[in-house]
Amino acid sequence: MLFKDVFARARKDGFRITAHCDVGKTYPVEHIRQTVSDLGRTGADRVDHGLNVVDDPELMHLIREKGLGMTICPWSYIRHQPFDEVFERIRTLFNAGIKISIGSDDPAFMEDTWMHENLLVARKFCKFTDAEILKLAKDAVDMCWASDEVKRNMLIELET
Repeated sequence: MLFKDVFARARKDGFRITAHCDVGKTYPVEHIRQTVSDLGRTGADRVDHGLNVVDDPELMHLIREKGLGMTICPWSYIRHQPFDEVFERIRTLFNAGIKISIGSDDPAFMEDTWMHENLLVARKFCKFTDAEILKLAKDAVDMCWASDEVKRNMLIELET
């Protein structure tokens, strides 16, 4: 694994860690497994991207059991992946009880209004209800690395 010692040191120094598990790359499921299980010696605190995890139900179960969140960027994926496959995978993750957040990998690069566009396409093509969109927002708060106080305030704002 590249940067194995760097991630281990980051973990030791109290940092939370994540890694890109880009969609459609060579051996994507093994990359996700390595990220979830080995990164920083104990596994990542979050998985960025990683839609290919739906190809491995056991790995999906591990992610859910560890309570890991996944950052999902639909607008980015549909530029390089089959459209229907992207949204089917997102919906599969959601239905499996895996925490996901909808966002953008790089708003300036993607030439979009990242939150608006990504939520709109996810809502439309994953057929998310209002209640499910609210759950996505709450899961995003839960999996972010803000302080507990900041998270509480964000959740209060979501409820009003």
